[in-house]
Amino acid sequence: MAHKIMENDFMFSGRGVVPWHGLGAVLDGVLTSKDAIKAAKLEWTVNQTPVFSSSNFAQEIPGFKANVRSDTKEVLGIVSDRYCVAQNRDVFAFADELIGNGKVKCTYETAGSLWNGRRVFMLVNMPKGRIMGDEYQPYLCLSNAHDGSACLQVFLTGIRVVCNNTLQAALNTATRKISIRHLSMMAQRQDEALRTMGAASKYFHDLETFASNLAGKKVNIGKVLDKLYPVSRDMTKRQANANKEVKELIKTIFKQKDDLQNFRGSAWGAYQALADYRSNAEPRRKTATYADTKMARFLDGDEVMNQAQEIILELAA
Repeated sequence: MAHKIMENDFMFSGRGVVPWHGLGAVLDGVLTSKDAIKAAKLEWTVNQTPVFSSSNFAQEIPGFKANVRSDTKEVLGIVSDRYCVAQNRDVFAFADELIGNGKVKCTYETAGSLWNGRRVFMLVNMPKGRIMGDEYQPYLCLSNAHDGSACLQVFLTGIRVVCNNTLQAALNTATRKISIRHLSMMAQRQDEALRTMGAASKYFHDLETFASNLAGKKVNIGKVLDKLYPVSRDMTKRQANANKEVKELIKTIFKQKDDLQNFRGSAWGAYQALADYRSNAEPRRKTATYADTKMARFLDGDEVMNQAQEIILELAA
């Protein structure tokens, strides 16, 4: 398959929308972790088994283990024998700690797996906030890798409700990605949950401050785009024309989009015009990996927006 949802993957969405690629189940209402893990078909576990050489003697290879999915018996990854598996139930238990800490009301929204279970994720939404008068939905995305490529991580992101723009500013004052280890002990898990929610609250608070600062500064959108999407003689004609088209499209968004009229000429308006393009624009050629790339940007961050942010901060006055 072209997309990362393979034959042994599944996901659900609790927003009444068919999940990514139109696969999975649409469920209404807020789910408990027990219901969510069942709905997303994540009840399987990861077992660790010895790794053997392929020679005739089939000797065990010391220092390594295979992470094997219990229901399909597929090897998800080869890891060090010091690697500690965070089972799906443990990840959901940690999400329960986030949701049930009593200070901030959160709910499950989406959960599922990719690459036949090598990556498991879920979205937890927090209470809506406001940035420069616009309502936005903050999210915590929990992502766990069973192939040894990463530990449990929490990615913080937001969606500007009025236009579905993704808000993922890279802030010097607050981190957007939190790594979690050693979830086996309940006390540690509770401590990590409190630390995570504290970091999330700070990030979204500082995101509002960041937006306010940009709204008070002017920037020339043309100069920003010339740096972000340059056109030079070293490029092919096709590359140059593509960059020219992108720049004109973003300028149009900046000048004509109704939800940006209050921010025309400002650095925040320029940032949002770029966010609108990166979040919602359809490419001229939709490749087989287009949806994969878009989802990866949502989960892990958008490097183009990080670069745009640096340019805007450099040119804003």
